[in-house]
Amino acid sequence: MNLSLDQNNDQLIAAILVVGFHHAYGPIVEFCIPPLPYHNTGTKIQKSLEKLELPEEWNFLPFLALPDGAHQKDEDFAYFHLPPVPGWTVAETTLFGISCNRQIASKDLLVKTPDITRSIVQKAVVVLAKQPIFGPLRQKLAVITAAWFNQRDFTKLEILHVSLKPINFIDLH
Repeated sequence: MNLSLDQNNDQLIAAILVVGFHHAYGPIVEFCIPPLPYHNTGTKIQKSLEKLELPEEWNFLPFLALPDGAHQKDEDFAYFHLPPVPGWTVAETTLFGISCNRQIASKDLLVKTPDITRSIVQKAVVVLAKQPIFGPLRQKLAVITAAWFNQRDFTKLEILHVSLKPINFIDLH
């Protein structure tokens, strides 16, 4: 079943995103599962990283998820919240974000896409939740992010696609 972010109303986790540092744009959102409401193209899954446009209310999301100075640590976490987006039922109220950012030397990548122009690649995997459940999410997010980076190939998105369903079954007790 192909849901957009706006149709994912009955889940605790609204979305998993990727924010990357682009040499020309700075931090950008490159991936979202389920797709953002106006990016739902009818394809079952997003098959590559690409610059995604955000609603005006969330324009600062990439800077919160991949903050300035993130390059100074091998792994770090950021916690934030996003305001409601008018017309998006999944974002009628505040969403709570946690990101796990990492970096890898571009020489260590098995696949280098044309957008990789620097010696270090920085990316953050982000979870948007409907409740502030940062503690239970942190460990799972660290594992997902490490596994994705350990592939040394950012064109492989399967880990991100399969992560949404199990992460929705977080034990809050």
